[in-house]
Amino acid sequence: MLALLILGGICVATCPDKEAHSETLKDLVNQVITTELSGEEEDAGLVMFGSMIGTGLGGLVIDNMLNVEDYLVCSIGTVTYDGETQVVSVGLLNHVFTIDEEKAAQIAGELF
Repeated sequence: MLALLILGGICVATCPDKEAHSETLKDLVNQVITTELSGEEEDAGLVMFGSMIGTGLGGLVIDNMLNVEDYLVCSIGTVTYDGETQVVSVGLLNHVFTIDEEKAAQIAGELF
């Protein structure tokens, strides 16, 4: 019982906040955009420029659409579009777990 209380206390103390979810999802968007652009373009400068623009726009969208609910021991990030709510991240023990790159690319394609 004591071990369960200690584990619960650690989870509460290390539960990621909205900023952690947002930063992790921005990194994911950057990876998706860079992957998509590098497959289409051969000029590294254009890939970098497109990645910067896409990441900036993606970051604004994430900041405006991301909703993080804190459940004390974990936090869940959701995005709502077209009336559907999608879970995009789960935070536990000071780490944010996100959806995979394919799902992120699909959601980004539907948003843009």
